[in-house]
Amino acid sequence: MAPRFITMARYTSAGTGGLIEGDTDRKAVMEAMHQSVGATLVDYSLTRGQYDFYVISDADSFDQVAAMTLKAKATGTVENPVILEAIDVNQIRQTVSKVEFTPPHK
Repeated sequence: MAPRFITMARYTSAGTGGLIEGDTDRKAVMEAMHQSVGATLVDYSLTRGQYDFYVISDADSFDQVAAMTLKAKATGTVENPVILEAIDVNQIRQTVSKVEFTPPHK
């Protein structure tokens, strides 16, 4: 299974204006962008709150998601993107059990 990434960002004034006045299907645009880099769009939605939208992506690497984010940001329509990577706590627990660590002593 490919790693899952959650991207949250805000639209700039230009981006918000495009949403109001434009007629493009933003989800279809996101789908095409994902396909262009070999990633899969899981979900895209506008939100209320600190961020204007989120995108959930399955991608083989962070680089794919970062490239899509940079491309969108370079247009001047998106700002303050945050990319999160979903984790599997069970895999982390397995790795933690193998960690050798000696704490510092006084």
